[in-house]
Amino acid sequence: MDNSIESPSGDSKTYEMLWDCKFCGSKKLLGKTHRFCPNCGGQQDPSWRYFPADNEKVAVQDHVYVGADIICKACQALNGAKCEYCGNCGAALSDAAHAQAGASRIHDEGQAFAAEDLKQRQLADRAAHFAATQSGTASQKQGSKLKFIALGIIAVIGLIIFAFTRTQTTTVTTTDFKWERSVGIEVMQAISGKAECGHQPGDAYNISQHYEQIGTRQVPDGESCQTIQVNQGDGTFREQQQCHTKYRSEPVMGDMCRYIVNRWMGINPMVTSGNKATTPYWPSTGISQGSSCFALGCKRETQHNERYYLVLNADDGHPYECTVAHDVWDRSEIGSRFSIKIGSLLKTPKCDTLAAK
Repeated sequence: MDNSIESPSGDSKTYEMLWDCKFCGSKKLLGKTHRFCPNCGGQQDPSWRYFPADNEKVAVQDHVYVGADIICKACQALNGAKCEYCGNCGAALSDAAHAQAGASRIHDEGQAFAAEDLKQRQLADRAAHFAATQSGTASQKQGSKLKFIALGIIAVIGLIIFAFTRTQTTTVTTTDFKWERSVGIEVMQAISGKAECGHQPGDAYNISQHYEQIGTRQVPDGESCQTIQVNQGDGTFREQQQCHTKYRSEPVMGDMCRYIVNRWMGINPMVTSGNKATTPYWPSTGISQGSSCFALGCKRETQHNERYYLVLNADDGHPYECTVAHDVWDRSEIGSRFSIKIGSLLKTPKCDTLAAK
């Protein structure tokens, strides 16, 4: 069992923990100085040590911390961390337990520590121990139940996945045809922008310069300090201050430039559509493809897209629609029959499985 605690960093002071004798009721005995009650001789119980109030602190001079006290298994006497044999009964301490160390409390600078409420801490420790014990017992009892629930959840998830991915092969018949062609269009427009002066686009115009906030920066603004007390497990506690630099936000001022640039911007495409009664054709945009116009209001064609659809009916009367290659669309006729996989749950056609019969 390792009861070492973090070594103190920076300036720290060491003070005695306090303890109350549970045999005669003597209060505020010193954790390091009084290993036995000076009133009745009762042995100190390290679990009854507590932090004092600020006005009750007793400093320990030239203290060298070597670790938490070792509790003799034979007589329960407290021994220093480096002892190999009990100073009270001589028993070996190789596998003895250590006194609790590492418990701490903290407050902001300027606040005062009150005496620790030992009863409250002991009640909290007992509640935590009881909860851990009950949790261990409950976890054993619930282990098989949780496994059963987990298996049930996995089974349900598996059924859902199966339901959504399961397909069945269906025969469908072509009842109609559709086609659609579109031509994208861009128009040259004046767009406003803003950037730090010197970083605006090279083709910017109507540039105006303004001195304004261009960002923020974090600058040091004093310190925020806290006082920490740490139980060292040898009847003493360490007190030290922990400080962090505080920062505040300050605006960063500079020259910002507002400007105009001309850019190609997309607008709604031109679209044509029909069925086999109309030979597919591209929409007329009225834009000369050989034009090199870059003035405001100039237009240009961009992407040309085309799609071809088969309108299908299954033998059970359910309608479907699939996008197909132009050659499949072109050679198909009303009444052409195909096999296709359909999602069993959502009735979604898997158009990539469409095959002529």
